[in-house]
Amino acid sequence: MPKKKKKTGKKKKRTPKSKQTSRSQVSMKKSQTVELGFKHHQAGNLPEAEKYYREALADDPNNSDAYHFLGIIANQVGKNEAAIDFIEKALATNPNNDIAHNNLGIALERTGRVDEAIESFQNALALNPDLSETYNSLGNVLNSAGRVEEAISSYKKALALNPDFADVFNNIAIALEKTNRLDEAISNYRKALSLQPEFVAVHNNLGNALSKTGRLDEAIQCYNKAISLKPDFVDAYNNLGNMFEKKGKLDEAIETYQKALAINPEYADAYNNLGIALKDADRLDEAIDYFSNAVKFRPDFAEAYNNLGNVFEKLGRSDDAIKSYTKAISIKPEYAQAHCNLGIELEKIGRLEEAIASFRKTISLKPEHIEAHRYLTKSKKFTRYDDDIAAMESLYQQADLSNEDKMYLCFAIGKAYEDLAMSDKSFSFIFKANRLKRSSYDYSISEDRAMFNIIKEIFNPDFFSSLKDTGHLDETPIFILGMPRSGSTLIEQILASHPQVFGAGELKDLALAGKDISWSRPPGESEYSSNIGMEEFKKIGAEYIQRIRTHSKEARFITDKMPHNFLHIGLIKTVLPKAKIIHSMRNPMDTGLSIYKNYFSEKNSHRYAYDLEELGQYYNLYLDIMAHWRDTLPGFVYDIQYEDLISDQEKQTRKLLDFCSLPWDEACLEFHKAERKISTASAVQVRRPLYKDSFQLWKRYEKQLEPLRKIIFGQCNA
Repeated sequence: MPKKKKKTGKKKKRTPKSKQTSRSQVSMKKSQTVELGFKHHQAGNLPEAEKYYREALADDPNNSDAYHFLGIIANQVGKNEAAIDFIEKALATNPNNDIAHNNLGIALERTGRVDEAIESFQNALALNPDLSETYNSLGNVLNSAGRVEEAISSYKKALALNPDFADVFNNIAIALEKTNRLDEAISNYRKALSLQPEFVAVHNNLGNALSKTGRLDEAIQCYNKAISLKPDFVDAYNNLGNMFEKKGKLDEAIETYQKALAINPEYADAYNNLGIALKDADRLDEAIDYFSNAVKFRPDFAEAYNNLGNVFEKLGRSDDAIKSYTKAISIKPEYAQAHCNLGIELEKIGRLEEAIASFRKTISLKPEHIEAHRYLTKSKKFTRYDDDIAAMESLYQQADLSNEDKMYLCFAIGKAYEDLAMSDKSFSFIFKANRLKRSSYDYSISEDRAMFNIIKEIFNPDFFSSLKDTGHLDETPIFILGMPRSGSTLIEQILASHPQVFGAGELKDLALAGKDISWSRPPGESEYSSNIGMEEFKKIGAEYIQRIRTHSKEARFITDKMPHNFLHIGLIKTVLPKAKIIHSMRNPMDTGLSIYKNYFSEKNSHRYAYDLEELGQYYNLYLDIMAHWRDTLPGFVYDIQYEDLISDQEKQTRKLLDFCSLPWDEACLEFHKAERKISTASAVQVRRPLYKDSFQLWKRYEKQLEPLRKIIFGQCNA
């Protein structure tokens, strides 16, 4: 969903001191008092040097050298305005002092007077074109001003005068990196290190450039080298943490960010990045704390507010998520991703017009924002070929578009053409989307087949006949499961409209509660055994209840509609024997089409979904395991057919409530009016009263879906 924004450590540019204290700056005619001051200046005794320079001015108010050296001292101690005043007085007396023009440029740059700084450096070079350090300083200020090509030209002139100037190789690399000329930047960083192997900032900068090219292991080596040279280099620790996070090594990332914060407890970037890693590790409450610290130490940190909103979204705290995204936008009104994230959250809670406005704002700020186009397409019903479709097709034709972005666009364009009943054109884009997605990962249906078989072997009739008083006897959970896109969101919406039910959506809590269970089959044995005893199953059930009760403490029932919990029906019976299970079923061809035409955003999920033959094979595995549960646990699962529910809403709803031991409530017939967050692909559809638009929709694509029909036809008459 939302893309995350991470700050990297600032690249350090070393502004040379030029010739500020070199003897060549000193006029041969300077007074003896200035000479004494200069000796103290060279020795680092600035107060004594200043005293002598001021004495020289008392003797000669037009002493250019005294003014210049006082300006240099002011520069050294950070009194930039005073430095400017002193050096300008020096130049008023001696306008041909090239070094004074250079030092004035340094002071002007530090005060943000960029154009004047550039002019001062150019004046110095007009007087003396052999000042390599001045070319370097001019390059720095041009680079900071966004005049990158001019900066690169200036750096090259510095190198022509001094080919061994390591600082310039670093600075030209920084400029090249800005223009995305990463290979050239990396080459120049390496040249800097060949001249100065212990140049700490360059090791860090080289790591940043390597990371942008995807060479994460090399980047890690660079950051580690920087840290070995400077153990308190907080930016390098932060950047190293970013690499571990990108590689999915969350524990290492978290530990590294913590080291950065131990060095600098007010380092907002590290708080933000640590929050991201904790979010990815599903340690959401901790993530909130770190994002909160990020904005505490940097109140205008829009990216951290956006990331905080992402955590609230994941926790189902829509009001807090919306507040966080809105805060990010108030700080940074042109923050496209925050506008998009706000739109996604508004869509999930049914505020569709506002959501559409947010997506349109995102696109106005960033026309190539693929995610906003995709969500806009989900949120609206197309009635004609319009500018939105034209914009997506134009983006799709761009030569530099990544395969991932093409995939997103194809799903979106396919949906638009389906709205227009242009089936052939719709499916051509859907097919391209699936082909692009399927080419991005390795998968074999044999992996899932083996898993299904193991589950059936473990949870066999003998296993359940051996259970006695196991599990936690709480009746809170109602599991709604089945294949994705089979009507489970509609069923949950109906139940969640009842005052005694809280709809919690797709939860990972069952897998988390049972994460410590492992099953093994000793060599030569025919049965699996668990690493825990029967008493432990009760604790696992209790842990699950504790987890879902964070969503609602008052509701009598809480729904969990993670579709693939159909794999865990045996586990549910073992740890929560009083739970209710509702199995949502739908015409297999309509189910298959709906899966195939939708993108699933959950990372590494539904790998079977993007190829019609693999989808059909997986569907058959699902049918087989559901038959296993019916035979093994008769009466434990309630089957409801989506088509029956659509055809006779009240009758099927009454039967559904009876199974759940719920009294009748008319609100369940007006489920589309319920104000609750819905995070699935059906979020828009279930805001409408029941409709039959999708009945037998697969027949529009009968020819294209033939590979799917052939595989499931033997078990399901479509």
